[in-house]
Amino acid sequence: MSYITFGSMTISASLAVMVIALMVLPLIYKLLTGRAIPSFFWDNIFLYFVIWKLSYIVIHPKLFLDMPMSILYFHGGSTGKVLGLFFVFLNILMSRNLLEQRRSMEHE
Repeated sequence: MSYITFGSMTISASLAVMVIALMVLPLIYKLLTGRAIPSFFWDNIFLYFVIWKLSYIVIHPKLFLDMPMSILYFHGGSTGKVLGLFFVFLNILMSRNLLEQRRSMEHE
């Protein structure tokens, strides 16, 4: 894995690319559609990040209990990413079902 160093701070290149993509995406979307990105998108990005970060507690409970501040420095890795995607998928399915239920109630 490659890393980028800014002074005393080091971040992974994949994280830097992800952050840049999240900053550029709204601009491209706005140029193409003329609208802002719906809050549903940002909600799922936030959900993914929280699950990915907090999955460290589930994956390494003993290490977390020994050093609770380690949650600031570590994350769930690949397992956390899969868990994050799983929960985002569930959130999309649940939101979609709620929309369908609301539409069917309006037509009754």
